[in-house]
Amino acid sequence: MRFLFLLLSACSASATAQLPDADWDFEQPYRDQMLYLHALVNYSYDLQWQFDWERRQLADNSLRVNTGSVTSDKLLTDIDLNINEGLNDRWRFQGRFTRDGLRQRPIRKEQLLLGFEGSIFESSALYVTVNPEFNKEFLDVAVGYTLYRNERQQYVRVGVLLEDMNYGTKNDLGGTTEQDSVALQWAVRLGLANDWFLYSEGEVGSGFERVYPDASASPELSRHDRRENKAQLRVSREGDDGTAWSAWVDWQDFNEVKQFRQPGFDYDYENTQLDVAVEHARIFRERHRLRLLLHYVELEASSRGFNEHDYDRKDILGGAFYEFLWPNSGATFAYAFGQPDIAYRAPDPAENYKLDDYRDKLILGWRYNFSENAQIDLSVSHEVSVQGFGGGAVRFQMFF
Repeated sequence: MRFLFLLLSACSASATAQLPDADWDFEQPYRDQMLYLHALVNYSYDLQWQFDWERRQLADNSLRVNTGSVTSDKLLTDIDLNINEGLNDRWRFQGRFTRDGLRQRPIRKEQLLLGFEGSIFESSALYVTVNPEFNKEFLDVAVGYTLYRNERQQYVRVGVLLEDMNYGTKNDLGGTTEQDSVALQWAVRLGLANDWFLYSEGEVGSGFERVYPDASASPELSRHDRRENKAQLRVSREGDDGTAWSAWVDWQDFNEVKQFRQPGFDYDYENTQLDVAVEHARIFRERHRLRLLLHYVELEASSRGFNEHDYDRKDILGGAFYEFLWPNSGATFAYAFGQPDIAYRAPDPAENYKLDDYRDKLILGWRYNFSENAQIDLSVSHEVSVQGFGGGAVRFQMFF
């Protein structure tokens, strides 16, 4: 694990001013009707795994990886790594790496923050974290406060993320900042009445606005604005008999504006996604487990300027998962379905299309518990409606 941590610490980000082309990344997921079904149903974390993650993510060191095929040439890979290592009775080392895989969003984002947390009272602490970027213009700093209860299994963490702090003085494109990127970050888990729990996490901010007046330093790009926001609210309940309920709302918002010196490539792109979901699991006669999952997803996206279009999508997605249980493992048989309603509109009527084809999958899986701190889940699927291989997936979660 030490090697993995050092590897993630070396991750870095970069920005380019490349002109858009016919293979514009923002539109690539639009026509793939299986994308939500793969990511939100077939490759979802088990409800019990999600409970454990929320409960222990600030109490222990933790890692989870979710990877699976979403198209013939695309692999969804989510990674979450948390380091909460006590150094003495007051100080802790704090580390967090996240990677969001492809879920009909226009970009895949990685974020690494490393630093320290210092106790200031018996059950609260202040933290400061930074990302160790090679390019100094992309240095981020996050500062905040955390209130803990129940051995750090209930918490309220609120902080401010200052992104690309040195961009105005360190970038090599002659860029100047008109608006700095400042975001509010939070993670909350609190007990409610009747053994219910509230969980919320998110990052919401202003985004950045930058201009590039020097054409010799930035021969292509003259302006770049970007805003990325996300938030989730979840309520859950876990019973002693294996019964569990969870309902949540997940919101994603993205906007990017780029202006180029060469005419015809400027664009203003927006993408907003709302996911409302409910999940239920229960055990019958100690050996049989049933898990039901249902999503309603709305996506609205548009571009003004280059590749002008409007895109609207509504999906009803679901899955029924049956698992036969042994003491440390389980075999899963499942059926997942998706009913999309997609409309694409462009200035040229010949480019417009509508899609509403029902898609479904049969899934076979196997789960193994190494211990109460580590589990792995392997699965393969078959697309029924189009009679093709639906993809393989691996999910792994560990606390250490």
